[in-house]
Amino acid sequence: MNGEILIPLGFFSFLLAIVYLALRKRERMKMINQGMDPAASNTGLESTLQLRLGLIFIGIAVGFLLGDIFSSLHWLKEWVAYISMVTIFTGIALIVSYYLINKIPPRDRKE
Repeated sequence: MNGEILIPLGFFSFLLAIVYLALRKRERMKMINQGMDPAASNTGLESTLQLRLGLIFIGIAVGFLLGDIFSSLHWLKEWVAYISMVTIFTGIALIVSYYLINKIPPRDRKE
């Protein structure tokens, strides 16, 4: 896994981010043209979503790192190391985000 899959994956995710931001800008511009306040329609999920996504990306990165270490030490086959470590640490990140979000009092939570 010398980058033959990571480079196209990174490029694809970059394109998705650009399309998402362009669509979001278009939606906000339509709201402004109709006289609505774009901030008023904000659901408030950004804080919990950002926490969850941040922890997921950290889990994926740690999974790739440990998968690389395990495969280079020949403890596991390469494909098993990457898949298992990314899956395990992404799951751990989701569990941690669940407990962190539930620790926030409901009145302070923007959901």
